[in-house]
Parts: sequence; C-alpha cells; structure tokens
Amino acid sequence: MISDYSKNKHYFEALMTASIVSKTDSKGIITYVNDNFCKITGYSKEEMLGHTHAMFRHPDNSDTLYQEMWETITTGKIWRERMINLNKDGSNFIAESTIIPLIDEEGHISEYLAIRNDITDIVKLKREIFLKEQEKVEHEKIREAQKSFLLLFTHELKTPLNAIINFTKYIRKQIEKPKEIDQAKLLGLLDTVSLNAVDMLDNITIILETSKLNANKMVYHYSLFTPEPLIEELLSKYHILIHEKNIQVTKYFTSDALIHNDEYRVKQIIANILSNAIKYGNNEIHITLSTHDDDVVLIIEDNGPGIKNKEAIFELYAQEDTNILERKGQGTGIGLYFLKLLCRDLHIDYTIDDRKDAPGTKFSLCFSKNPSNKEKQ
Repeated sequence: MISDYSKNKHYFEALMTASIVSKTDSKGIITYVNDNFCKITGYSKEEMLGHTHAMFRHPDNSDTLYQEMWETITTGKIWRERMINLNKDGSNFIAESTIIPLIDEEGHISEYLAIRNDITDIVKLKREIFLKEQEKVEHEKIREAQKSFLLLFTHELKTPLNAIINFTKYIRKQIEKPKEIDQAKLLGLLDTVSLNAVDMLDNITIILETSKLNANKMVYHYSLFTPEPLIEELLSKYHILIHEKNIQVTKYFTSDALIHNDEYRVKQIIANILSNAIKYGNNEIHITLSTHDDDVVLIIEDNGPGIKNKEAIFELYAQEDTNILERKGQGTGIGLYFLKLLCRDLHIDYTIDDRKDAPGTKFSLCFSKNPSNKEKQ
C-alpha cells in the first residue's frame, strides 16, 4: 500500500515535470527554477538564480497588476492571474500563474512558490478563431451592404427612367395622331422628360461619389465665392417643378456672404436640400442667406408635413420600407446620406429642425468665411 507521503511526493514530481516552477525568498530573489522554466525562457539556471522575476516582466503588464500581486502574497494569500512573460530572445509566453506563500514554523513567509502553465498556443488559437469569426461577420456585412446598395441603385434609377419611358411613349402617340397637336402640352412633357433624365444623372453621380466618400478618395478644390449665384442657378434648374407645384419662393440674401470652400460640392449640398424642399413641401419655400460674425448661414425652409426622425434620415435606408418620413414622395435617403458625408469632409455644420411658427422643415448650413486649417487639399 502506497503511503500518503509517497502519494504527495509523486504528485509533486508530476507537477514539477508538467509545470513551469520557480521559487524565491521572502524578498523575491529567485532561489530555484526547474528545467521547464529554463526551456521556455531561454535563460540558464545560473542566469536566473540571484535575480528577481523583473527580468521576465513584459511591458504589456500594468504596474497595477504587480502591485496587486505583492499586496496579495505578502499577506499570506495565494495569487492567481494570467500574465505575459518576456523571454531571453524578446519573444513572450502567456502563462496562468499561481504564486503560493510558504509559511515557516514561526508563521512568517519564508518563500514564494510560483507555478506557471504555458497557455500561449491556446490563447493564439482562440484569437485566430475570434478573428475568423470577425472576418465572417465583416464579410456578411459587406455582402448585405452590397445587396442594399444594389437595391438602392436600382430604385433610384427606376423612378426617373420609368417617367422618361412613359412620357416618351405618350409624346410619340400624340405626334402619330392625325388631329391637331397640342404643342404647349408636348413641350411641357418634353421638359418633364428632360428633368427626369437630369434627375437620373444626378442620382448616378451621387451614388458613385458616395462610394468615393466612404473610401476617403474624394478630392476637394477650395476657392472663395458667394453662394447666391449657386442658389439662383439651382432655382432656375428646378423652375419646372416649382411652377408645376405652384410654389412661392421668397429669398433674403446679404451682399457680404462669402464662403471659402469647394464651390462644386457646396452646390451639390444646396441642390439636395432645395430638391427635398420642392418635392416634400407644399407651396412655400423661404431661403435666407446671412452672415454672423465669421460664419455664413444658409437656411432653406419649406411648409411640408415635417420630419418624424431627424437623425435617421441621414442614414442609408429605403424610405418605403422604414416609413421614417412623414412626407409622401419619391426618394430613398441616398441624397441626405451623401450630404452628411460631404458636410463631414468639408467641415460644414448642418442642422434640421421643425419651423417654429409654421408647419414644415428648416434646414440650416453654417459655413466658415475663413479657410480652415482642417481643410483637405
């Protein structure tokens, strides 16, 4: 029959063989290391004996970790923690460490026994599994984004394209009829066809440039300009829609409104806001261009039903699926998403609010008069 002493000795020898073991005196000076310790660290016993474990200290371990360790073991308690250790060649190994205070007959701590188990490979395997799972998630997100973008692209093109096809067929039928042609009506329809073609081209441009913005590949060209001619040009562009909806446009412009920014991109931003005001408003649009200290503020207000969720409309979404807007009309949100990205890059502040004294939406843009140090060249 094997005695308890023999059993304990056998267990201890097995532990010493399987684990990385060291001992120190009460001051932390190494007095013993086993062969496994030498094998994994690359140090010989002679190089380690008489030194502290600070020689294995890894910079990724915080000072708090070592402080907590000493506070624990100097009070006679066992300390357990996962630590990164530095080897002689500069590599590292991760170990589950247990430090046991050894108490002498007088009740004082005489030594510390440290038992470590190398879990470097386990941690590496878990990390690889985690990264693979993350990669799968990212691929799935990209796949879903591509699917959504394709649906969005298709929807944005179908609306004006259908109008172009249908009106063109109608015009052809009218021309083929032997009776007298209503020239004014046909010219109006041709204007509508032209407007839808321009709208479709604008949508294609915005969708393609959104990809550039997301990839941080957009190039900007800054100059000093006044936005008033841009606004007038856009009002002229949308005059057919404004006339069809019988919209009354009122304007208030200050003469000293100068902006230092990318003129073409600012025009795209204003066009987006103005287009939405025409589409979703009722019969009034009020445009104010004013200066405040070193800023130029452009406000475009409409008298439509307003916007229910003012944050969500700047995200990429399908309006018909989410019912985010209270407004009725075409559009999927790509324009405002594009606007948000442009304003971010061009350091333009924007806000969208309900009008205070009347129904509708108030969209504000704030430009700096002076060049910004943050501008991209």
